Amino acid sequence: MTTWLGLDAGHTEPVQADETALSLYESLLFHAQVVCVHVVEDHHAMSFRLVERPSENTVSTLVERGYGVAVHDGNLQRLAGPEGLDRGALRAALAHRQRREGRALKFPGQRALHGRYGVSDILAFSAIEEVLPHGVKSVDARGDLRPSFVNGKLTLVL
Repeated sequence: MTTWLGLDAGHTEPVQADETALSLYESLLFHAQVVCVHVVEDHHAMSFRLVERPSENTVSTLVERGYGVAVHDGNLQRLAGPEGLDRGALRAALAHRQRREGRALKFPGQRALHGRYGVSDILAFSAIEEVLPHGVKSVDARGDLRPSFVNGKLTLVL
């Protein structure tokens, strides 16, 4: 069962949110399939697509660290943490679940994308579903591609 975990620490700078999301991915949430950063009102929140619900221990650890936390698997399962940040976390989780907004920092197939690739290969072997502008034949991928959800698709805009 897919679960979306939204986290909000009130980061005002996107770089802070990126670094925090990647640090959490490398430590506590290493099993996330997709990691995104979202604009939530006047700041940035994070979301993680997981194959199973995070443990109660993981949620408690995140709340203790001061994060607003939202666990959503089609129905809201848990909302915790500081008031306001919990709502930002829910907005991030829902934006990721509905694929309407969010910049992906980690996604399936990303690690293999180093070097120059044809767009057809990127579409076939990664979670990226569209490359804009249309008509581009190849992409120089240095492992730092940051596609975003646009109209329900994970889209790489060059």
